[in-house]
Amino acid sequence: MQLTRHAEQRLAQRCLPKDVVATIFEYGSERHSKGALSLTLDREAIELAADGDRALLQRLARYRGVYLIVGDRERVITAARRSRRFRQ
Repeated sequence: MQLTRHAEQRLAQRCLPKDVVATIFEYGSERHSKGALSLTLDREAIELAADGDRALLQRLARYRGVYLIVGDRERVITAARRSRRFRQ
């Protein structure tokens, strides 16, 4: 996983730790969005990543709804928190 300079700036602005971003990159639910891939930390991804660890489950629950936009060659383009429902 590589972060673009833009993604690093957004992580800092939005107070998103890199370990949470790595978890989203590995376990996040996939959606295709305008030629890129969107990885979302939803309930299923949190449960899969926590694997029974209650402390990790509670920590990740704080970041539920965070998503990454991933471009070619597995580079994270940006990261944000969901503010409304995704369109289908």
